[in-house]
Amino acid sequence: MHRAARRLPPDVRREQLLAIAVELAARDGYSGFSLDELTERAGVTRNLVYRYFPRGRIDLYLAVVERAGEEITRGWITDRERPVAERMDANFERMAAHASGPSDEWVIHRQVQTSDEPEIIAVGERYLNRIIDVIALNQLGTDDPPPLARIAIASYLAFTETALDRARRAGIPLEELRPLITQTLVAAMSAGPATEGSPHRAADGRA
Repeated sequence: MHRAARRLPPDVRREQLLAIAVELAARDGYSGFSLDELTERAGVTRNLVYRYFPRGRIDLYLAVVERAGEEITRGWITDRERPVAERMDANFERMAAHASGPSDEWVIHRQVQTSDEPEIIAVGERYLNRIIDVIALNQLGTDDPPPLARIAIASYLAFTETALDRARRAGIPLEELRPLITQTLVAAMSAGPATEGSPHRAADGRA
């Protein structure tokens, strides 16, 4: 039986519930996500949770995926005033920092890729496309590359994320992994059409 929840402003309460949900989702995934544990840790009732997340677990998990997507994609650089290689390094380091923990957001980001829930897949695709747009802009000079180029970049990302996870588990330093990641992007960009018009490729091929 819950004690009466301490009153909090709605935005603060929602943030509290979401922060706990991120931790639980990273640990247990969608299938193991427990509303009972969430309410226990937050000191609230299920009715209060449903006030903020009307469909319960699915709405909470979708909010968690949104939070993870925002965090994973935040801060990627496309500023053309900065050298391409500098942009590439900064973006790769941001991804690698999440993978090396791994952060809760990275774990959730990776969970989404094995989900069979259409709504979860749709949110994950939206953030995947955001990353593809950034890489395409830096590598090709456009955030609207042709379909084969998008497939190439998506495939590069799938490889990179798997490689980062495997390197972490194997204890392989990031600097040893970097050349493999660089060469993979160069190969992906070379294998298909870049853009209609004038292609722009980074000299070192990094994301």
